[in-house]
Amino acid sequence: MLQTENLNLELSVEDFVAFRDFIHEKSGIFFAENKKYLVENRLSKRMTTLGLKSFRDYFYQVKYDTSLKEFNMLMNLVTTNETSFYRNPPQLACFQQEVLPLIIEQKKQAGHGKRLKIWSAGCSTGEEPYTLGMILLEVLGERNDWNIEIIANDISENVLYSARTAAYSEMSLRTTPLHIVNKYFTREGEKYCVTDNVKRLVKYSHLNLADRRKMALMTDMDFVFCRNVMIYFSDDIKKQIVKGYYNSLRPGGYLYIGHAESLHGISKAFKLVYFKNGLVYFKETGAAAETDTPETTAAPVAVAVGAKSAFAAVASSAAQSARDVSGTSAATLDKLRKIQELLASTRK
Repeated sequence: MLQTENLNLELSVEDFVAFRDFIHEKSGIFFAENKKYLVENRLSKRMTTLGLKSFRDYFYQVKYDTSLKEFNMLMNLVTTNETSFYRNPPQLACFQQEVLPLIIEQKKQAGHGKRLKIWSAGCSTGEEPYTLGMILLEVLGERNDWNIEIIANDISENVLYSARTAAYSEMSLRTTPLHIVNKYFTREGEKYCVTDNVKRLVKYSHLNLADRRKMALMTDMDFVFCRNVMIYFSDDIKKQIVKGYYNSLRPGGYLYIGHAESLHGISKAFKLVYFKNGLVYFKETGAAAETDTPETTAAPVAVAVGAKSAFAAVASSAAQSARDVSGTSAATLDKLRKIQELLASTRK
C-alpha cells in the first residue's frame, strides 16, 4: 500500500541541500543542517499522498511545476504557523497605550487626514492582523471616522485561506482578554468567528517577502508588524527585508519585531526607542529611503537610543540620570543594572 511504502524513507544530505538551496532561492527561508529531520518528516507525508518513492522525485516535481501549485504546498509544509490572538501582551500594550495614541494625536495636529495604514507581514492564519483591528476599534471607538487599512500577507496560500475564513478554535484565544472575546467574536459550534466590523479592516494577499518588486509596492505605512518571522531567513535576506520595511514606512512610522529579536547587525537605519511597555524601531522624521543611517534626532516622547544591541541600548538608557523611569518595575531596573555591569566588565 502507498500509505506504508514511504514511512522508512530517509532524506540524504545531498537531497536535503538541494531542497534547502531551492527553498532559500525562491523564498529566502533558510534551514540549517539541524533542521534536516524537520524537512524530512514534513515532506514524507506529502510524498505518500503523491505516490512518490524518493525525495529526489519530489524535488524535481516541485522544481519544474510551472503552476507553482506544488511549491505553494511545499511552503505550507515547511513553515510553522504557531500563533494566537493578543500574542505577547507587553508589545501590544505598548502599541495600544503609547505608540498608537501618539500617532493619532500627531495626525490630528498635522491635519494630514484621519488615516491609519498598518502592515502585518507574515500574518499566518490572521490572529495578528485581527488583533490589531480590535485594538484600533478599542482606541478609536467602533463608530469612528478614520480610514483604517490593515494589509496582511503570507507566503502560504493555506494559511491565507484560514485567515479569510476567520473561524478559530478556543486554543487561538488562549491569551485573549475575556471582554475582547465577548465583544469581537461570535460562537458557532466549536469555532469562534471574528465579527464583521473587524474583518472588513483587514485585506489579505499573497506575498513572498524575498520578492523585492512586490515589497516595493508596500508604501506609506504608519506601522509594520513582523514579529517572529525573520528567524526563518538568512542574514542577507533579513537585510533585504528590513530595507523593504524601512522604505515602506512613512517618516515617523514604527516597526515591531519579535520581543526576542533585534536588528543588531542587520540595519542601522532605524532608531531603537524605549517606551514604558517595550522597545520599538522608529523611522525618524525626514529620513531618506533605503537603509542609509539617518542623522540622529530625538524620537517623540520616548527616548531614542543607539547602542550596539537592544540590551545595551536599554542598559545605557536606564543608566542616564536624566532618564525618566517612572512606571518601570524594580525587577526590570535591577536587570538593567546587571546588564550595565556586565557591559562595563567587558570593556575592561
